[in-house]
Parts: sequence; C-alpha cells; structure tokens
Amino acid sequence: MKFHYLVLLLIILVSGCSSVPSVKLKKENFDQLQTIKLEASPNDNSMLTAISTVEVQWTGVSYYYSGTASDGLGVREIALKFMDEHDISLNEIVQNQFIEKVKTDNLNINFDSNSQNKLVITLNVVVLGMVHGFSDEFNSRFNIAAQLFDSSGKIMWSYNAIPISPIAPGYSIKLKDLFSSKESMVKFLNAASEPIVQKLYDDFKKDLV
Repeated sequence: MKFHYLVLLLIILVSGCSSVPSVKLKKENFDQLQTIKLEASPNDNSMLTAISTVEVQWTGVSYYYSGTASDGLGVREIALKFMDEHDISLNEIVQNQFIEKVKTDNLNINFDSNSQNKLVITLNVVVLGMVHGFSDEFNSRFNIAAQLFDSSGKIMWSYNAIPISPIAPGYSIKLKDLFSSKESMVKFLNAASEPIVQKLYDDFKKDLV
C-alpha cells in the first residue's frame, strides 16, 4: 500500500475511536448480571468506507474494474449494494463471533433480547483498503467499541478495540472474488474482523476466567 493510503487508513481507524474512557469489568459485577441483551450501533452497514483508486461498475452481467483518479466511492457503493442484496450484516458477523467466544469459555451469562442489561457493540469504522495503489486487491480493518450497561444504565465495562496496525496481511482478496458470492464476502469479513473481536473479547473476559 502506498504511504499516503497507509496514513489515510490509520487516520480513519484512529478517528473512529470512542470518546468514552475504558472501564474494566469486575467479576463481582458480572456475576450479578445473569443475562444481557446485545445491541448494535449503528444498526446497519453505514460505517463501511473504502480507500481506493479503483472504479467499480456493474455491466449488467459482471463487475468491471478500472484504475482511475476518482475518490474510490464506487467501491463502497457497490459493496453496500451487494451486502444489502445478499443480506450481509457487519454487526451480525461481529456479534456472532463475540457470542461464540463467550460460549467457548462457558462464561456464566445468557444472551436474552428481553434482558434489562445490555451490551452495545459499536462498529466505529470498517475500512476496505487497497493493498497498494491501482491494485484490485483489498484488505479490511475493523475499529470496534463496546459498552456494557446494567439495568440502571450504569456502565460496567467499556473498551475500544483499535487495530495495532492498519495493514492486515493474510486477508487480502481481489474485488472480483469478493463480489463472486455471498459466501466469499462473508468468509473474507469473518477473517478480517476476528482478530479485533478477539482483542475486544480479551479485555471483556480479562478478570472473569
């Protein structure tokens, strides 16, 4: 990735940070909860952005890619359209990963949509970034914040999981493969989000296990 793309990606990721300070989750507080309700903020894919000089157009049969001096908004628009058509939710991907980690560690908590306690997971920004200038390969980075509230609205846990590096080797994919099927995009997004969800979860469970 060219240096100016790297800097821009880093600025976007860091600027998405939550202004709420970190609050460590105490085991004695966690043990009183029993149930929590998961909520997403925002509850759509609007946090997705793209850093690209590749223009993507739908020809009616397939996608056409070309290097251009544009701002790359075409990549974001096509991605959002594809995700909407195939019912792909960034929030759902992240939430499912978090739930699986809780279940794997057998934490004493149940997810219940009727619970008065709530865990709000906020995707500050999800970036699709070019691997390097005029490439049709992209990787993705997630900036995720979360807050746990008890039934009175008190914050019991708060954390913002920021990528250590804006570069995500191993998760790159060509746009034609990214848009080839729902399974391809979901697999890519799962691989890209998992490390940062793990970072979020590690802080959550730190004093619980």
